[in-house]
Amino acid sequence: TTATKRFGIWAAVLMGSVVGFLCLVVVVSWLQIKRLYQCFSLKIDAHGAVGKHSVYSFFLGSSITAWLLAIVVIAAQVICFSAYIRGASLDFASDRDWVYRYVCPRDNLDCRITSNNEARGWIFFAVFLAVHLLSDIVNGLKLVWNAPRYGLSWKTCQCLFGGFCLFSISALALYSSVVYNVAISRSNLELIFNTV
Repeated sequence: TTATKRFGIWAAVLMGSVVGFLCLVVVVSWLQIKRLYQCFSLKIDAHGAVGKHSVYSFFLGSSITAWLLAIVVIAAQVICFSAYIRGASLDFASDRDWVYRYVCPRDNLDCRITSNNEARGWIFFAVFLAVHLLSDIVNGLKLVWNAPRYGLSWKTCQCLFGGFCLFSISALALYSSVVYNVAISRSNLELIFNTV
């Protein structure tokens, strides 16, 4: 229906944009390695960037069991974030989590606003999200940026795949947090509570 907020479509657009952006990062990094274009130098340890205790570090190893475990964890994360995105969709035909901003009593012509969200609540929300997700976004970007320095090797594929997954899941977490809070938070306290 036209009344439906199509957060799922926007999520797909976001993920397509993320993949396009990361492909651009790979091309620029490759050009820099070939000395065709000099941007900046950023050399990192792949395990240090992804985190030694992170499930994404399994992509940097050679164990098939570890790879399968990491893929299962990523699939579980995508399913969870998709549930939040679906729950945030405004759909009159089904039961969703959306909380209406206005309340219009049947015996009164005046509607009242039930939302007390202020800029301060959104600022705290943004700060908490940045503290939580920014390191994963940056580390995923570092992995993708440094992948071409290994040439055409399995290590390049591992870094690219791990970086793509880490960056993409972090971007999906950011998106689902924002749309779900837009849908259900009607006070600064709810914004902060849903972020933590």
